[in-house]
Amino acid sequence: MKSGDAMVISVLTFAVCFLLRSLIVQLTCIFLGYKEKNPRVVDIGLIALIVLPNVLMLYAHNITSVAVKLAIIIAYYIGCFFLYTAIYRKINLKILYIYLLTINTPQIYANITKQIFSENRYSDLLAFLLEALVLGSILIYIKRKKYEVFVQHLVEALPKKLYILVLGLTYIASIFVMGSTRPNHDLYVRVLLIPSMIGLMIVLFSIIRTSISETEKTLSVNILSKQIENQIEYYNKINSIYDEFRCFRHDFKNHILCLRSLISAGETERAIEYMNEIEVLSSVEKKKFDTGNIIVDALLSDKSEKALASNTRLDFKGFVPTSGISNADLCIIIANAVDNAIEACAKDSSNEEKVITANADFKRGYFFFRISNPMFEKVKINDKNKVVTSKEDKSRHGFGVSNIVRVANKYNGSAEISADDGVFTLDVQLLLDSSIEA
Repeated sequence: MKSGDAMVISVLTFAVCFLLRSLIVQLTCIFLGYKEKNPRVVDIGLIALIVLPNVLMLYAHNITSVAVKLAIIIAYYIGCFFLYTAIYRKINLKILYIYLLTINTPQIYANITKQIFSENRYSDLLAFLLEALVLGSILIYIKRKKYEVFVQHLVEALPKKLYILVLGLTYIASIFVMGSTRPNHDLYVRVLLIPSMIGLMIVLFSIIRTSISETEKTLSVNILSKQIENQIEYYNKINSIYDEFRCFRHDFKNHILCLRSLISAGETERAIEYMNEIEVLSSVEKKKFDTGNIIVDALLSDKSEKALASNTRLDFKGFVPTSGISNADLCIIIANAVDNAIEACAKDSSNEEKVITANADFKRGYFFFRISNPMFEKVKINDKNKVVTSKEDKSRHGFGVSNIVRVANKYNGSAEISADDGVFTLDVQLLLDSSIEA
């Protein structure tokens, strides 16, 4: 390469690397919620010091000594890390993580661009340019959507283990790509293949395990949120009844005075009429359900009102115990079962009344619960006794029966579903624990 061409490549490399490092600094400030504390001129100077070795290392290919190359690379990485901490004016694990990530990603881009340019200077320049375009696009997207605060909360919420797994995965990918592009490919395969494969399997297993754990937490939060909503509605109904009694008590003395005056005047018939009027005013709505468990009574009352919106009647018979099973687990079973039944009935477009039939019983330590509802579309049940959800968002739906099965297993019981002759039926059988108070 001519000296003039080399100078042009050096200038372009410096400019692209300066842009790349500036983008990394801006994204880091967004992700970690940092604010620039240094004067702009100082930050520009620090970024220039970080970039300058990138240009000098373009000529490091002429160095034949492996020890000298290794010493230059180590000195460069240590120096860059301290320059980054000077920009952020902080030293913590978050900055170290981002720094380790940023020194690895250029290698991945470089391994790809080497397939286009055999000359290292050209391939490195193209790698820096590609990375700058990717990071620039991310930065523009975040700023246009005003996602800065959202991104910061996301960074705080994600498990720390996940960051380590992502970092390990990028390094393993880098090793694979680097090994495939080296002239001594066979040596890389022999030395790095087995350790890399083991590391890759560990990373993938850990990611799957972390994802499952987060999904279980999300499901638990959703269930608890639903239970809290039901309890709040139940307490609101109790408060409404209390207000009615308080209003009646306020007028009770006046009613007694009126009755006393009517009886004293011999107006017996008018007194009886007045008493009938008071009885109407003081009457409290009769409980719709009497299962033996006040929490389940409130739950069924709430679900019954929702069922009426789709011209559906909830018919419940039987007894629900107050011991041997927690109220939370009872709510999971009954709420999910009734919700699914109401949703199935709501798919009927006719004005005919639908009936959801539910029965509960408690015998010899076992709690039995059965619920049936008419079906208005085809229901698929797979080999694992699970309903194949018909909803488009399959990642968020189809958990109702799964949650019921989970609770049934917890009590050494079973939950069986069937769909025959246009009727969907769920049968639950639980072995209750006498030590548990609902």
